[in-house]
Amino acid sequence: MKQLALIITFLATLTTNTKAQENLPTDYLTPAFHAGRREALRALMPPHSVAVIFAYPTRTFSNDVTYPYHPSPDLYYLSGYKEPQAVLLIFKEPQTGAGGATYNELFFVQQRDPQQEQWTGRRLGVEKTKSELGFKNVYNGSELANFPVDLSSFDHILFSGIPDDVHDDASDAADLYDLLQAFKKKAGIPADYDPGADQLLGFLAQRASVQYLPRLITLVNQQRANNEKMRSNPLLTQFLNCKDSTDIAAFKANAAAVKWNSSLFGQLIGSLRVIKTPEEMGMMRKTVSISSIAHAEVMKAIRPGMSEAELQGLQEYVHKKLGAEYVGYPSIVGGGANGCILHYEENARTNVGRDLVLMDIGAEYHGYSADVTRTVPTTGKFSPEQKAVYDLVYEAQEAIFPLCHEGTPFRDLNKKAIDVLADGLVKLGIIKDRAQVSLYYPHGCSHYLGLDVHDMGEYDQSLKENMVITVEPGLYIPAGSPCDKKWWDIGVRIEDDVRIGKEKCDLLSWQAPRRSADVEKMHTQKSAINDLVLPPVK
Repeated sequence: MKQLALIITFLATLTTNTKAQENLPTDYLTPAFHAGRREALRALMPPHSVAVIFAYPTRTFSNDVTYPYHPSPDLYYLSGYKEPQAVLLIFKEPQTGAGGATYNELFFVQQRDPQQEQWTGRRLGVEKTKSELGFKNVYNGSELANFPVDLSSFDHILFSGIPDDVHDDASDAADLYDLLQAFKKKAGIPADYDPGADQLLGFLAQRASVQYLPRLITLVNQQRANNEKMRSNPLLTQFLNCKDSTDIAAFKANAAAVKWNSSLFGQLIGSLRVIKTPEEMGMMRKTVSISSIAHAEVMKAIRPGMSEAELQGLQEYVHKKLGAEYVGYPSIVGGGANGCILHYEENARTNVGRDLVLMDIGAEYHGYSADVTRTVPTTGKFSPEQKAVYDLVYEAQEAIFPLCHEGTPFRDLNKKAIDVLADGLVKLGIIKDRAQVSLYYPHGCSHYLGLDVHDMGEYDQSLKENMVITVEPGLYIPAGSPCDKKWWDIGVRIEDDVRIGKEKCDLLSWQAPRRSADVEKMHTQKSAINDLVLPPVK
């Protein structure tokens, strides 16, 4: 083991030196981290099982142009590999190959192709996947079809679902389509296998809890409406009959027992990803810090007359300036009435006037996403009605933070949000009955955060140390609501990212002011962005 550790450390050093020479970031997660995550998954896998993790497919943006490629979070977590057209196999027990050699993982990757790389970028290929990522048994993707391994002989074949919308590229004999076909054949996937049902079962295994049960049952009924295979799926039928946590536990156990299984894979990988290692916490602190600084900068820069797109651009410029590669999700910038649309993404309003602007924007740094929301008056001053709603949301958030420690049931966070918001809305005269709170607070207050903005993890459990979650109460009062018109078109969400500790939480997004007085004070500071103007076009 000591020799293996020395080898991994040496490889990590070589990788760091190479990145520095190429002027690339040097703070990526190390091969040792990814190897440790594979070992952690292997330890959780049932006997005589194999986990199969595919790269994400590429997606067409326009005609012959693809969207910027986003790697599969699971594959990245377990390997550090960020390219398409690849599949990783992790075996519970060592396997014996040709000549008596043993292996416990196989990695099939994109083949090097200088002509293609000139157009679409460098590929690691077999040799660099070995030298930079620390793998031993690496092969070109074209070798999977004839590789001597019988996956159908395993008791459990764990995978994250088989996409049914991947098209075959005739010019590439080892694209994702070909890898999927080879896997189906080797794994003995039944002809009546339904990818949609399997993916839905995997989602339910992650999300199912008493709190979300009614919403999830509605989702399943919608999915089954026009899908005969889903209507005849016994596990989905069992889920629809769930009434309490005991029923949900029985459903999850049955879903996990299936041989070709994305549900069990989701439960196992989710149990790992939901608890952040020290290395991951370093990434989380960076991505949340970048996002918070961007929000603070835009609080300084915002003025009446700016556009939603301009505010989005300012936030994302700061992300890039500070090293983030992407946003963690489509940026939301909603002025006035648009702030009452939960996932408003058009950001098309050309003049936000003197309204409140809700900005839900988070950076993605080396694969890890932040999720921060601030609601800011363009004038730098909240109106009395805006301040009353804003301060109520702030009060709810402040009441939730003390619960964010190990041992608190996850569902208790939203219960607290509902209690505070309901009482406050009654006092303001916006509602008469506490039960009406859902009119203006239609979502939950927290979700997991990490490699996905809605990261993997069970919700029917208590909080544990080193989970990272959001705390995001909100109130949205669109025009036409059954209350005084003075409240109409006020939408407020305050969203922060916290690390769960043993006795209290660690507020990661502290660099973006939250109190209404502090938001107004930040607006008085000068931003260099305000000095940027477009000169007359000749």
